[in-house]
Amino acid sequence: MYDNVLYIIGNGFDRHHDVKSSYQDFAKWLKKNNWGLYDKLSEVCKVDYLWKDFERALAYVNRDYFLNMGEVLLPKGWTEDDTYAELYYPQDYVRGEAENLWSDIVKWFGKWVCSVKWERESDKKKVRIDYEARFITFNYTPFLETKYGIPAENILYIHGKATDQKRAPIIGHDGTDTFDNWYKTTGKAQKRHYKGLHARLPEVEMMTESVEEFYSLSEKPVQEILKQNQEFISDLYDVKHIYVLGHSLGNVDIPYFKAINKANVYPEQIHWYVSYYSEEEKQKLEDVMKKRIISDGATLDMITLASIQAIK
Repeated sequence: MYDNVLYIIGNGFDRHHDVKSSYQDFAKWLKKNNWGLYDKLSEVCKVDYLWKDFERALAYVNRDYFLNMGEVLLPKGWTEDDTYAELYYPQDYVRGEAENLWSDIVKWFGKWVCSVKWERESDKKKVRIDYEARFITFNYTPFLETKYGIPAENILYIHGKATDQKRAPIIGHDGTDTFDNWYKTTGKAQKRHYKGLHARLPEVEMMTESVEEFYSLSEKPVQEILKQNQEFISDLYDVKHIYVLGHSLGNVDIPYFKAINKANVYPEQIHWYVSYYSEEEKQKLEDVMKKRIISDGATLDMITLASIQAIK
């Protein structure tokens, strides 16, 4: 029987156990195992926090990267000798490059997730948890099952599971519109493809639509994921204690927390426990919980994973 406790697990939970599961760890692994993709990502997502906040960085598409490869394929001038194949080729080529790049990112991210290990020393960092509770984990690693002994039927792997060969891991940004930022910071040479006389040409318009393909592909389908897991979430109507362990509460994940809170019959009676790593993070997480997630009257306690560690 399930009791009235829910655990929401984030990557900080794995990292508490000294598991090498950060985006920086992914960068090191990718650099070693697929330098070409590592280098290409550095060109496509030109932000200084690419390997610190990888999924968020996916929204900041360097459109020049795709436009440059498509521009050389554009017809120089439309004549009766030109074919529709020549007109559509730049569009198809750029879209294909975007789709292939995204496919490679998901594929190699999945390979990395499967390589993440739990070391023997990690056992010393285990925390006390309720084994009859329900779990929603944002991690891809199976350590709740393999190291904590939690039954698989008690766990919802909201973004996929490393050992699931039929389902690729779900990654992506929160849908933040980054076009205006790119338009303000890029040179006139590439902006003309989106606005101005050049942009009115149908072959150019089709190419820019293809360039936006990567942005669309890399957006996390949060609402679709919620629909797919509606049964599990709806069954949380009676939860009274929710432990949020090692979660950063990023923008892209807020809708999940709101859905969990909304599913509850008496959300004002929920007792939330949220773990933090530093005092700075404590304040940030507390603000997010109070302003965006919990209901008036609900109880919020800020804790550390070390405080609930089984072996001290």
